[in-house]
Formats: sequence, structure tokens, C-alpha cells
Amino acid sequence: NRLATPEEQKVLSKFVGWGGLSQAFDEENAGWSKEYAELKDLLSDEEYGAARATVNNAFYTSPEIAMCMNSALVQFGFRGGNVLEPSMGIGNFFGSMPAPMQRSKLYGVELDSISGRIAKQLYQNANISITGFENTTYPDNFFDVVVGNVPFGDYKVFDPKYNKYNFRIHDYFLAKALDQVRPGGMVAVITTKGTLDKANPTIRKYLAERAELVGAVRLPNTAFKDNAGTEVTADILFLQKRERKIDIEPDWVHLGVTENGIAVNSYFAE
Repeated sequence: NRLATPEEQKVLSKFVGWGGLSQAFDEENAGWSKEYAELKDLLSDEEYGAARATVNNAFYTSPEIAMCMNSALVQFGFRGGNVLEPSMGIGNFFGSMPAPMQRSKLYGVELDSISGRIAKQLYQNANISITGFENTTYPDNFFDVVVGNVPFGDYKVFDPKYNKYNFRIHDYFLAKALDQVRPGGMVAVITTKGTLDKANPTIRKYLAERAELVGAVRLPNTAFKDNAGTEVTADILFLQKRERKIDIEPDWVHLGVTENGIAVNSYFAE
């Protein structure tokens, strides 16, 4: 029931989440029986259930990648404002903001209570909610920037406003982020390569009508390996919200083919 000291914050900031640690939650895994028992003992039933539920998608962004994305926002002209990180983990994007961004008012959302409580200790002036993004009630057109690493996964969340689109979780986060950023504001996120590469273009058409793709970067599949122990191919997307929705299908809504005959988003193919 007090705020962490700078020394304590240093320790807390090393937490990288449960992504890539599924073995520690497997009671059948003999090699991890000690860690399994220790976790069961240390965490309450509720914390344990929440931690186990995040092993598939809590891949925390290395501070280096977060810093590059924040620097890009500064290059695009952002000098502070209302910033939302909708699945923040312990808040590596907040922790790697260059000086021009540090005047921002920070809002964060994190589902896992352990990560969320650590984030509150690391960013003691930020407005952080420990809940699912689908349960938040921020107004649309409120944020100047939404930044972060969206959850990856082949599942959906329940949000009456978006259910009709049938979005998978990563695409849902993108759609909701775009609504909540102001016209002209930026959404800068890491998402699974499926957003740009999947055969069905519905989400890309949805995004293109509402935002301009300023740029995209495909990360090597080892980008999360050191920090989260996982190999996953992900993209950084920079989207700038349009003043109003328009009916448009730019090239990046569709797939192209690489010289080796592999189908990828036409943005990357070109």
C-alpha cells in the first residue's frame, strides 16, 4: 500500500510477462515441476488463472523496438498529448518515450493483474486500468496517439459495438484504437503478420476506409525471442486516421506476390 522506490522499480521493470512460459503451468512437465509448484504457491487462484491465460499472447515488446516506434511518432510531428496503450503489459512503450513525448498524459489498459499492478508502480502518474480493452469506456476521438503491441490470437472478444465484424482479437484492437484516436491522430502498433497478409481482405478494407497507411515494417521472426522467448512474425503499422470514412481500396488492401512466388501484402511485395 505504498509507491515503489526507484530501486524497487528497477527490479519490477525486468518482468517480461508469461508469454513463452507455458511449461511452468503444465503439471505433467517433470522438468518444470519445481517452478510449477512455486507459482501455484505464490499466486492466488485468480492471479494464477489470469497468468496462465496469457501464456499465448503476452509477448512483451523489447524497449528497443518500443523506443524506435516512439521516435517515429516524434519524426511524424507528435509533441505530446493524450496517449493510450491498450494492452500495455508493464508499459515498455511508456518507459521508452523520447523527451518530446514525455509531456503526454498517459492512459494504459492491461488485463493481467500482476503486469497491470507493476505498470502502476512504474508509471505512478499514468491513468492505468486493470481490465480488458473491451470493458473500457474511453470516448471516441479522444486520443492523439494509440501505441502498443496488440494481443495476437485466433479468438474473439465480446464488445457489442464491434461483434458484427467478427474480428479476431488483434484486428479488434486495431479497429477500436482507430475509433478512439482523433482525426489526424496516429495508431502505431505491432500486430501479427496476419493483419496485412491474410487472404481475406475485410480488416484491411475496414482500416483503409478509416485511415491512411503511413508505413509498415515487417520484423524478423526473432524480434521477440530475447525478451519473450518466442518466434513469431509481426508487423509494425503506422496508421493515420482520416477526417471521415471514405470508400477506398488502396493497393495494400490486396495481396501481391514476391519474386519467389510467396503471397504477401502488396505493400511488402512492392
